[in-house]
Amino acid sequence: MPGSFKISSHQLMILILLYSVGTVILHTPSPLAGFAKQDAWLAALFGTGIALIFVWLYIRVGNLYPDLALDQINEKVFGKLVGKLINLTFFIWSFSTSSETIYYVGNFIETFWMPDTPLLALNILLAAVVIFTVRLGLEAFTRTLEIFFIPVLLLLTVFLISIIPESNIQNIQPVFEDGAKPVIRATLFYVSVFTLSPVMFLMIFPSKVSERKKGGKAFYIGTLIGGIILILVIMLDILVLGPDTTARNIAPSYTMAKKINVGNFLMRIEAIIATIWIITTYTRAVMYFYVSVVVFSNIFNIKDYRPFTTALGMIMVFYSSIVFPTVPSSGEFNKNIWLFYAATYGLVMPLLLFITAKLKNLIKKHHHSQQ
Repeated sequence: MPGSFKISSHQLMILILLYSVGTVILHTPSPLAGFAKQDAWLAALFGTGIALIFVWLYIRVGNLYPDLALDQINEKVFGKLVGKLINLTFFIWSFSTSSETIYYVGNFIETFWMPDTPLLALNILLAAVVIFTVRLGLEAFTRTLEIFFIPVLLLLTVFLISIIPESNIQNIQPVFEDGAKPVIRATLFYVSVFTLSPVMFLMIFPSKVSERKKGGKAFYIGTLIGGIILILVIMLDILVLGPDTTARNIAPSYTMAKKINVGNFLMRIEAIIATIWIITTYTRAVMYFYVSVVVFSNIFNIKDYRPFTTALGMIMVFYSSIVFPTVPSSGEFNKNIWLFYAATYGLVMPLLLFITAKLKNLIKKHHHSQQ
């Protein structure tokens, strides 16, 4: 039965870490440098700090009803009808984001590796892997990520160390050249892609985690290490390429990896960054799709979500090919609209849940004390 699995806190930490790095490592440095120029790394630093505050809120929301997933908490706190309506919009958000994630990977492979291959064909291939993974269940998936985890960290370390000789400290000076405003704008963008979406993990935390106390710690550690990796990558993007090139490039981390040359021996290792990115983005796509399928089946009170995976997966493929009409439109969406979209579920929904649940408890206590 796919609903009865448990994952360890270690597996949760790896899942959160790889998810956090996800699409962010490749696509975020460019808009960040567009907003804050050489101060883009500061935006990542502040955004990661804010993320830890959000993790605190998510843990508090999860612990309201530790045996329930987020969509079940919605129904419990807001009542059946309102809860289901909120869950329906939550499903639309996670489902459309899984389609967007598939689009990003397909678009990257088409742009850099296979320009003659139709985008739809690449999307179908990736979606097939995601559908298959979700059918097998999150337990099998987190075990697979444990195998990927060490190679990803090793590759990332090799990448970061080999690029250091190419860096130029002049590129990140002066700090706060245009004042705080561009950095605040860039931080908001970083918060929208890194800080708000881990609300997804309330679908499995703490209800599906075997050691709950350690689970909260794992949530913090996964987010923090993911954030540190992104701060380092964004900083190196600017140190190596400079803020202007970083801002103009759709995948600056990939371009930066092409510059690596250690003694004319270690060269052309951009495949490393692409491999890291595809594994972490696959993690993100699986998580979004898993959440959307589970929420969808729960709306109709169906215990087993697996019968829906293929049908929703087909819709996801179709949607991924039309979600953005052009590549620039995806950039515009991420810069200007995504923040409000993500904040609805990453900030407004958990805050409302937390406040409503606390108020209900107070009213209940007051009612009991009067009897």
